[in-house]
Amino acid sequence: MRKSAVIFMLIFTLVMAVVCSGCGAGAPSGAQPGGESSRETGKTGDAKGDGTASSQAQDKAGDEKSGGASPQAQGKTSGDAQVPDTTESAVTDWGTADAGTKDNSDNKEGAGSNDSSGFSQVIVDNEDLYFAIKNVRADAALGYTWKAYVENRTDKNLMFSFEKVSVNGVMCDPFWAEVINSGKKGNCEITWMRDALQKRGIDEVTQVDFTLNVYNDDDYTEAPLMHDPFTVCPLGEDKASEAVREPADTDQVLVDNDSCSVIVTGFEPEGSWGFAMQVYLVNKTDKDLVFSANNTSVNGIMCDPFWADIVAAGKRSYATVLWDKNALAENEITEVKEISLPMIVYSDDDIGTLLVDETFELTPGN
Repeated sequence: MRKSAVIFMLIFTLVMAVVCSGCGAGAPSGAQPGGESSRETGKTGDAKGDGTASSQAQDKAGDEKSGGASPQAQGKTSGDAQVPDTTESAVTDWGTADAGTKDNSDNKEGAGSNDSSGFSQVIVDNEDLYFAIKNVRADAALGYTWKAYVENRTDKNLMFSFEKVSVNGVMCDPFWAEVINSGKKGNCEITWMRDALQKRGIDEVTQVDFTLNVYNDDDYTEAPLMHDPFTVCPLGEDKASEAVREPADTDQVLVDNDSCSVIVTGFEPEGSWGFAMQVYLVNKTDKDLVFSANNTSVNGIMCDPFWADIVAAGKRSYATVLWDKNALAENEITEVKEISLPMIVYSDDDIGTLLVDETFELTPGN
């Protein structure tokens, strides 16, 4: 019995040795010495000095969205950085962004003057973060879309988001945020809805200004790793333009001074969420401005709208002042005949100094 057991164990050991030998033969040639597994090497890629990954990592990574950041890429400045030319950071239906592209003009070789497809740009590349635009699609399913690639090179889970976003000088937020866990990387889409751009009179995106906000997702009280402004010109800086609204005969100009303008452009009595007043806001200063209204009355009954807008320095905004239908119903307001609108405007970094402090009497039906 004992002899049979010994024979069985010898046979089992021999079979396992053959199997393990076969597995080792199939390991990628980029496997690292010193005990690093071939599986881990396949995830991170055999990083090269120029920031690109080896062909072995390209074959294995596919659409994988996470893995260790390449240490060779850390500490580079944005001016020297390139968008990774790997399938790990690519999108199968868009292809891979041109890794050799460093400025906007090179992205349009062979494309029409108004075509931003193929555009790529590194926004941030430091020891903590990597953020790059890999490609642009003006005709994506939901609207104008950036395909972005993000790396978190820290030991914290990080939230990436945009703030104070403007397109062609008009505030227009894609409402984008992405969590990238510690040491991981990811692909994401940043989309400006088509109808939102059309509402602002934007047919072609030539300049996007935004603040990139990056902070510890597990501790919001911690100072952000980044809260810096950036400008992207997908068609080149020479193509950058601003979308300026033409005045209409029906406009009601409430404010027009050296600091700002507030123009009522129309009313929507039967809006989806209630009674809406459309306004066009212009910030003429070099500071971000806050526009808001408090202690508002409708038909002589106190009823505040949902409204406060921040307009970045030198930018404009199409905003909606909304009175919720439930609030109107609770106050038995079936028709908005009169609005008393106390409005204040102040700098985002100096709330004690009011640039506008005035009450406006409006009659939507007239």
